Amino acid sequence: MRFARSLLAASLAAALATPAMAEVPIDVIGDTEIYFDALLHFDAYQYDNNLRRADGLALTPAQVTANTLTNNGQVRRGEMIFRGRMANGGEWQVGYDFVGSRGTGRNGRWLDVNYRGRINSDWTWRVGQFKQPNSLEELTSTRNNEFISKAMITNAFGVARRVGAEVQYATPSITATGTYFTREINVNQRVGTGWGARATWAPIMDAAAGEYLHFGLSGVRIDALGNRYGLSSRPQADITAVNTVTASLTDADDTTIYGLEGLYANGPVKIMGEYMTSTTRRNGTAPDFKSDGWYLAGLYTLGDDKFGYRGGIYTTAVPTDPVKGMWQLGARYDKLDANDGAVLGGQQESWTLGVNWYIRSNFRLSVNYVMLDSSRVQSSVKIENNPNILELRGQIAI
Repeated sequence: MRFARSLLAASLAAALATPAMAEVPIDVIGDTEIYFDALLHFDAYQYDNNLRRADGLALTPAQVTANTLTNNGQVRRGEMIFRGRMANGGEWQVGYDFVGSRGTGRNGRWLDVNYRGRINSDWTWRVGQFKQPNSLEELTSTRNNEFISKAMITNAFGVARRVGAEVQYATPSITATGTYFTREINVNQRVGTGWGARATWAPIMDAAAGEYLHFGLSGVRIDALGNRYGLSSRPQADITAVNTVTASLTDADDTTIYGLEGLYANGPVKIMGEYMTSTTRRNGTAPDFKSDGWYLAGLYTLGDDKFGYRGGIYTTAVPTDPVKGMWQLGARYDKLDANDGAVLGGQQESWTLGVNWYIRSNFRLSVNYVMLDSSRVQSSVKIENNPNILELRGQIAI
């Protein structure tokens, strides 16, 4: 593991000595061009705790301990990815995060490990581990997410990476994707077989003006392994151990998640939103458990830099002037509700204000200020946890 971390640091240092680019070519072996890219995130959080019981009584020491957020900072991601592009149109990639799940360093974790083959100019197939098609924000590369923490519904309902097979139809303005999947490669992570589907349509696509209008619809169904289902969300701070929303079932049969998504970008402006709803069928006579949420985010880029769009996914702008860099201002409102009948997983909503400074296209410094309101019943007591959070991130990407 020490060697792996040293290799990541050395690779980043060497790559950053070159002109800014999205990936670094390594070699051509046979008919395959091989590339390397990496992503490093360092996050730091400072919390202004605001914790109380809804009944007005004093918090017990156990309640304080379970809900207090502690200032922290650490490396969040340390990703290395190798990609191959073959003369026959096929592509493969192998990615690994040496930092581990949510910055825990827990034995690291495999990222995308798959092969994509091409049937013709519009149709492709893929096998291996890859992100499932049920969230615009989740499918977008993390390096292009403009806020430090993804939206609550992305973290709660996004299926993310699973091992499976995919067929996709894609033109510049229309995509249709279908998948069948099982568990993750990583040990003690997401499990359960299922299927996923997503369709997108972009009625406006003007790359010269940077204007795009995008609509999407997705659906995923997952079988519950061992009749267990869990939903959780942190307080818009990924590396904290406190979950402000959490629901757990031991009589689940399967879970179906539907999503609606929309995006409009025009030059320096991007507006994006998603709504997702989840229904878990339960064994016996217990009623279904339903939860849902949504977010709306706006971003403004100072200057003439424009956003991009390809294959139903957006890409962020890159600085046209590498000396001045690029500044972005963003705001997001999002909400998650996991209370349904006797299952009281909690609910929360937040405002996030953000500033990004891109230095060339390899470096980014981000500052977010989060105002969170959350409540959850714990041991028959409703706890309100309403912190304000100052978040910092340093990003190095090649």
